[in-house]
Amino acid sequence: MRASKIAILVPSHNGGALLAETVASAAQAGLPPDSYEIVVCDNASTDGSADALPARDVQGAAITVRRNARNLGRVANWNRAVEVAEEMGFGFALFLMVGDLVHGTGLTKLRDRMVAAGACLGIASYEIVDEALRPRRVARRILWRGAAGLPARDFLVQSLATGAMLYGPLGANLYWLGGGARLRFDPSDESHTDQLATAVFTRVAGGGVVYLDQPISRWRARPGRFHSGMEPRGRLASDVRVMEWACRAAQVPPDYPKIRASLLLRGAWLTQGDLRAAWAWSGALVPAAPSWTWLFRLLCRQAFHKTPWLVKA
Repeated sequence: MRASKIAILVPSHNGGALLAETVASAAQAGLPPDSYEIVVCDNASTDGSADALPARDVQGAAITVRRNARNLGRVANWNRAVEVAEEMGFGFALFLMVGDLVHGTGLTKLRDRMVAAGACLGIASYEIVDEALRPRRVARRILWRGAAGLPARDFLVQSLATGAMLYGPLGANLYWLGGGARLRFDPSDESHTDQLATAVFTRVAGGGVVYLDQPISRWRARPGRFHSGMEPRGRLASDVRVMEWACRAAQVPPDYPKIRASLLLRGAWLTQGDLRAAWAWSGALVPAAPSWTWLFRLLCRQAFHKTPWLVKA
């Protein structure tokens, strides 16, 4: 019954009014009511926000609330949410963090694209908005050329192995839960565990990856979000750790000159143009000379296509 449905997973702890807004967003976005259900995994909240949720949204889609007897921690609660979706028999799952919103009806289009290609992972762009939901930019845009689907290993070769962090965020990833692979996150390493767990999941699942160049969610920038407190150097170090671990697990050699060039670009963006810091940090993390040809290509694609990332399927 739920094999074709999307479980919109909402991990929550004292979500307040934002929780109700997030839960209501699928109906407000116009998703077909028979295409999804909401699953809230409440992490021992004390504010009553989960208790106040209705049993169904305004379109009639079911809202299930599962409560943890104790606070499991942020990432462990993600794992609990996936376990609940598996237990309930959902075929697909998307995470939506408290405060974030479903955007448009692209989510069902992404699911259908996955089904047609036999893919285990569907990724899409997403819209970053401020606290008042004013648009800032569209993120994770990819210049995708060729077939709709790409084998998981080939996607890793063209993404993490060259310095492109394209496996996150969770709110723009649609996972197929119908295979033997289990999506699980590492609670001991919260930084970019979404990227690493997704890379591992796609490798184990053996299916391909598809992309939709249409925002499927709205990511709300607000104080207190996990990465908002991380320093740029720490974020780059975490990036490199994910790249190396995922490549090692898939037996794919990292292209360090391209990774160094990609880190230069990312470091300059994170530091708002501090090229000296970006150069020093990238050099400390990747002891290889950057590929200037690769950096030039990244900059050209950013200028002409509004994204530096190219994937050939």
